[in-house]
Amino acid sequence: MEVFVLRIGHRPQRDKRVSMHVALTARAFGAKGIYFDVEDSKLFENVKEVIHRWGGKDFYIGHESWKNILQNFDGLKVHLTMYGVSLTEKIDAIKKADRLLIVVGAEKVPPEVYQMCDLNIAIGSQPHSEVAALAVLLDRLLEGEVFRLSFSDAKIRIIPSEREKKVIDLSGEEKS
Repeated sequence: MEVFVLRIGHRPQRDKRVSMHVALTARAFGAKGIYFDVEDSKLFENVKEVIHRWGGKDFYIGHESWKNILQNFDGLKVHLTMYGVSLTEKIDAIKKADRLLIVVGAEKVPPEVYQMCDLNIAIGSQPHSEVAALAVLLDRLLEGEVFRLSFSDAKIRIIPSEREKKVIDLSGEEKS
């Protein structure tokens, strides 16, 4: 399954940290790319730096009108909103899609988004982070791929450890 994320309503001065985390979560949990409806060259550079160091050169990041993306995306369009239908009711239907666009808002999402998306999905019915919602959906959808995902072009990797930070670079040297 090819999964993409659309971040709607990114405000560069206010949302840069959360939007960065949305992009990093999309990449780390197995999405193929992320679209923003606003260009933020600094944010895009920061994501590309992570990709350069940690791998995933095929991960796409760019900007385009959200309306254009929703109108032209060939696949299932899922909007994450706490006002939607529970993920548990629709996860099987979502898994059947070949291509998926997950829409994540930064500010109040225009009402049109609810109509243009195929599904409006809730991860619980309480206020919480869009980063958490995206992570839960991707984990359920890709069935834990985050725990198996490895990028062959990574320049550094973490070695799992219970008590210390272990990072190796391509030459195999440990860093603490």
